[in-house]
Amino acid sequence: MGGWGSGLKDSVFGYLYNDRDLDVSNGLCVGHNDPDLWFAGEVDRDGEVWSNARPEKSRLKLEIDKAVSALSVCSNCPAKVNCLELGMRGPQRYFGIYGGTMPGERLVMLGKSMRKATLANKLAFARKVRNAMRERGISG
Repeated sequence: MGGWGSGLKDSVFGYLYNDRDLDVSNGLCVGHNDPDLWFAGEVDRDGEVWSNARPEKSRLKLEIDKAVSALSVCSNCPAKVNCLELGMRGPQRYFGIYGGTMPGERLVMLGKSMRKATLANKLAFARKVRNAMRERGISG
């Protein structure tokens, strides 16, 4: 994730570039027509997506589909290694898809403890997404 354009470094999202050693400007997400895909899945205590205007089940399916789409793009991305490293640093480790990983997965990799329920929620959503990918025959 990251590298949406040269102006980003001077924007409010400049903290994503606080590690100048990581170049993600050639990422396949750069300039993607739906950047929201990389921020799928705000979840509640059961790994269910908070319902907004949509009924909960259809909202969950939509969020899973968004995450699957983003992870599919990540699977062949030339910036995947640097993007994962970026996702392991700073506040972005708690949100978004970086380097083909979801927040719960990165937090486990880092051995981070957070409120147990929050980590469990993020992991439950990640499991649902990974199961959907397996069911659809998508590697990632």
